[in-house]
Amino acid sequence: MICKLCCGAPPREILRSQDSAILRCPACGFIWRDPYRGCAAAKCAACADRCIDRLADPGFLEARLRADGRRAARVAKLAGGSLAGLAVLELGAGLGCLASHLAGAAGQYVGLEPSPVFFGCLRQSFPGLAGKVENALLPGPEHRGAFDLLVLVDVLQFAPKPVEFLREALLALKQDGKVYIEVPDESLMPLRAAARKALGLYGGSPLHHGHINFFTPRSLRFLLKEAGLRAEALRQTSIAADEDRLFLTLKRRPPRWARALSLAARLTRADTLVRLGNTVCLAARKKSGSAA
Repeated sequence: MICKLCCGAPPREILRSQDSAILRCPACGFIWRDPYRGCAAAKCAACADRCIDRLADPGFLEARLRADGRRAARVAKLAGGSLAGLAVLELGAGLGCLASHLAGAAGQYVGLEPSPVFFGCLRQSFPGLAGKVENALLPGPEHRGAFDLLVLVDVLQFAPKPVEFLREALLALKQDGKVYIEVPDESLMPLRAAARKALGLYGGSPLHHGHINFFTPRSLRFLLKEAGLRAEALRQTSIAADEDRLFLTLKRRPPRWARALSLAARLTRADTLVRLGNTVCLAARKKSGSAA
């Protein structure tokens, strides 16, 4: 067996989850699930979290909107300070919360959501996005070279052959366009997995049922290189410091100990220093002859 990303050294097993082996490549640091199979359009089929069932829960949609409002502000800041006047394409529009912010801020917005279930929920929760979000996985010929900014938040974890997936997505980007990527940082996967299991997330499983790819900053940089991109910014962002994210994760108002940890994370950024947050990246096409 060889690495699914760099095709290099034989991997070693670091974890077992849901009758799957979790393998890490010693060459590029990429982590993946074996058996390696997935379908972005059916990513929620086996998930015990069932976020779509929580749409009717008091405060759920409001918390998602607040959390994604902060995320949209981060996207805009990395993209130059404002999305006004930019044509933005979001892959994996999900339930529509981030989409609603991006659509309101961008000069032009188009979203793609492959899951028919998520697509239906999005149209019901955000009727104003009708006509702006399409039930599709990747951009079509009509989108080629049309966008200034491509947004992929929690998408690459589900995509088999992530290099090919990203290359195809880039066809929709203008030559000087930028890509915003956000994924969980799985550098300390055994620690994160233990914490998830202790908190009873994903039905008591250590990993999300639908994830087949798990990225570290090192392997994300390798992916960018293989797709013809270079990172203009690559940093950590906290999950624990956002009480709305904690509420969404724990499915209840965070207890006092969780709120205390959230405050500590806001004050010290300790969770990002030990790589327990998300990796966010703004990337652009590599200039001819430039180093990775």
